[in-house]
Amino acid sequence: MFEGVPIDLHVGSIAVRRFIESRQPYLTLHGHIHESARLTGSWRDKLGRTEMFNASHDGKELALVEFDLDILESAERRLI
Repeated sequence: MFEGVPIDLHVGSIAVRRFIESRQPYLTLHGHIHESARLTGSWRDKLGRTEMFNASHDGKELALVEFDLDILESAERRLI
């Protein structure tokens, strides 16, 4: 971090973000930014009405997000 310059931990494709903002799909699944959950402290986010799950992980374990399409609030991320 440079002094006086905040770090924005949200990274990724601007085009994907704009698509989500304009189309508002029910759910999007992500996983390319492996360290995202560790840096932000969260594996899920919401943009408008869209739930976003990130199943990536930068450790030796495999990250698994288990969810029911009818009850997204109950989604869980496990490392196996």
